[in-house]
Amino acid sequence: MTQPSRSVLCFLLFLCLLAPSFGAAPASQASQDAWPLYQRAIARVREGYQKQIMSPAASSLEYAEYPPYPAEWHKLETADFEFNAPARALAHEARSRDMANWPGLHPAGNQIDLSYLNGCRALANDVADAALQEHLRGDDAAAIESLGDLLHLADLLDKPKPSYLVQSLVGLGIRLIALNRLEIITADVALTSDPADTHKLQVATAKELIRQLFDAKDPAPRYADMLRRESAGGKLNTEQRDRFVLQIHRGQMECNLAAMSLGCHRYRFDEHQWPANIQDLTPYLPSAPVDAWGQMGYALVKARRPGAPDRPLVYSRDEATDGLFYPTSEPQYSWYPGFGSGHARKQGGQFRDVSLWEPAHPNPAPTTQPLR
Repeated sequence: MTQPSRSVLCFLLFLCLLAPSFGAAPASQASQDAWPLYQRAIARVREGYQKQIMSPAASSLEYAEYPPYPAEWHKLETADFEFNAPARALAHEARSRDMANWPGLHPAGNQIDLSYLNGCRALANDVADAALQEHLRGDDAAAIESLGDLLHLADLLDKPKPSYLVQSLVGLGIRLIALNRLEIITADVALTSDPADTHKLQVATAKELIRQLFDAKDPAPRYADMLRRESAGGKLNTEQRDRFVLQIHRGQMECNLAAMSLGCHRYRFDEHQWPANIQDLTPYLPSAPVDAWGQMGYALVKARRPGAPDRPLVYSRDEATDGLFYPTSEPQYSWYPGFGSGHARKQGGQFRDVSLWEPAHPNPAPTTQPLR
């Protein structure tokens, strides 16, 4: 299992505590309902599980979240990619539908059936790793299209105005899976402005994706009524509420970091070099990047050895306790919990690699460097 998959487990553990307090979603017209398509896609993925065919993210395989991946990763993904092509086709078809009649209560009417959420997560792992496979095969246009399908699934789980906290949390977890793969793919993305090139990512598509992802507004007010209702009913304590708000703020942070990373590549496509500072990057974003922790940033870390590439980084001040410092032991494409343990634990913000950066020495000890 990859590190991103493990990091999202906290969402699922948290939502399981909350699950009994929520009811069924409203009905929708069958012709507009995306759920039957997702249901068939999930059934295909689960059929693969019974045959021991699954994506690397769904397996017990341990590997770094970024390429190059081990031979066993490619073996698992090749088999899964072929077997679950029908499932991904259904997920893509569902993207044309703007509502989903998600299943809810058992016939007895007093117990939530969460199996559909677990199924959505299984489908998300499959589509996410398929996007990596498409990227590694040189088809960035297809890879980004697959991630668009995954982001649509996340949106439907959290749309239009959330009523069920458990479903919103799963939607957030799936969005984070998609953003993790997007950041990995973006680090080596091939852009083009030639409409005849169907495998590279069109610059116009990248620009639209940045617009869709980027959000400088606080997302918490959108959930205020739901949180107030659940808190008043004694179904949500203060710690759980604060945890949920923290997670949605981190979701916004990750959306902006992914947009900023893609913006760096658009700048490089135009200028043939990385941005020198945040002022260079900002014109490629809808506005100056901001999240719950204030102004977000960009840094170009100059190489310290001859012939080595510079290291462009985008970052958030996410709960930084001792200034800003970035990891130097390996590239970063997802949330990490800081360094140290217990009272000695320190958090220096959240940094994401914009390019395929590698440390100077293989398998270095975990360490950090202050941002200057």
